[in-house]
Amino acid sequence: MSIEALRRFFEDSQAARKATAPLAPGAEVGLVLEGGPARFTMESGKARVEEGTARQPDFTLTLPDEAVRRITAVEGDDVGAFGVAFFGLVLSRDPAAKVRIRIDAPTGRLLSHGYLGVLALGGMKVALWLLRKGIRNPKAAIDRLRGR
Repeated sequence: MSIEALRRFFEDSQAARKATAPLAPGAEVGLVLEGGPARFTMESGKARVEEGTARQPDFTLTLPDEAVRRITAVEGDDVGAFGVAFFGLVLSRDPAAKVRIRIDAPTGRLLSHGYLGVLALGGMKVALWLLRKGIRNPKAAIDRLRGR
């Protein structure tokens, strides 16, 4: 089940723990999984994935089971590799693996909740990958995800 795989990933993966470290306690992501709605939150400095609809999501991710499988297969502590794998699924043309993102929060809330810090942890690996895809800065990434 996707929710269990995501729970284990955020509990056990070094890359996931590093990637979520900059997130503020109010950060919340809605998850649309094949098994039903779930939510990702930060509680006491730890990422949590639980069943149920997000209360005030910063953004909502639609994650097919295959996308969850690929994301949770990322091993090691390289946040850049994790970021490239994630954004690769966002841009995927395979509907069975494509991650869809709907941004629900204004840009200021996204920044105050620490998502820019997550991108920064991906370092040059993610930055170069995004540049190759025509995304030159974090605001451009947010605008592209908003469909602008």
